[in-house]
Amino acid sequence: MVITLLQSPIETSTPIADHNFADRSGSSIRDFKYSIVVPVFNGADKVDELFHRVEKTFDKKQCRYEIVIVNDGSTDNTWEVLTKAAGKNSNIVAINLTRNFGQHPAVLCGLANSTGDYMLTIDADLQNPPEELFKLIEPAVEKNLEVIFAKFAKKQHALYRRIGSHVISYLNEVIFAKPKDLNISNVRLIRKDVVARMCQYPTAFPYINGLALQCSEPSKRANVLVEHHKRTGSDSTYTPMRITKLVFTILFNFKNLPKLISNAGYGIAWFSFILGVAFIAKHYFLSSFLPEFTPVVAVMAFSNCALALLIGFLGTYAARMSETMSQNATYAIGSIVKSE
Repeated sequence: MVITLLQSPIETSTPIADHNFADRSGSSIRDFKYSIVVPVFNGADKVDELFHRVEKTFDKKQCRYEIVIVNDGSTDNTWEVLTKAAGKNSNIVAINLTRNFGQHPAVLCGLANSTGDYMLTIDADLQNPPEELFKLIEPAVEKNLEVIFAKFAKKQHALYRRIGSHVISYLNEVIFAKPKDLNISNVRLIRKDVVARMCQYPTAFPYINGLALQCSEPSKRANVLVEHHKRTGSDSTYTPMRITKLVFTILFNFKNLPKLISNAGYGIAWFSFILGVAFIAKHYFLSSFLPEFTPVVAVMAFSNCALALLIGFLGTYAARMSETMSQNATYAIGSIVKSE
């Protein structure tokens, strides 16, 4: 067993990363290696079953694979379980982060430390059966696709998560030009050259789906229908607060936000102008008994509140950009465990 304190990211030179995919004629799924990237937080009760099912699935197809599992600051004995599993199985790479950084930084860490030609992301809670992964792999190889998102026939999520998913999907349409008919999810396949470009993106607050959309060609994305099971055992850590934080990550870390805010400002300015005209017209033409200063005060109050909100948004955006420009670490690796 080998323990290291740091591992270099994958090769991020686009020409090198693209080379393996230049000629794909006659390729089969056995010609490539697959990395299954799994972020985990307090998942000690699930990971052994996950490893067994992934191993069984890929051995059945006789495909090369690795499981890159990232412990995102768990407070239970998850790291001890991962260390033991990685010591026995050479296909498992266990990465321990120094603290809890969040799901998306943990996934980015796993992607950056993967060696597969195709990288698949999946949660550790087994709601997404590992047996379904080849539904993403086969069309990716056959059609030379760059990104495939799993689409669930029926989501087994709580109501607040389904609402949050709709909000996030809308933001992806506005900010990343996601087509309306493309469903996004945390179960994805991303080709190595796309991951290389994602790892070059300068942000301290990564959003994996947004990066995948920005770094891939629209014509080389697809959805695949897969099963989604009910969660068993421990409760989900994806709380309403975490969904809210994800929404703000999407909003405040990509360049389209100032344009959206300026458009909102123009809209509010026009609305305030029309509201003021309406009040004045009502006062002079409909014999309104409101004091003359009331319309002006109402419009000013509305406009000032709106402007304060917009300035607050821009200030937060500027602070996030400053943190990114100062090259704050997206994540920090404490140790990596892998059998030789």
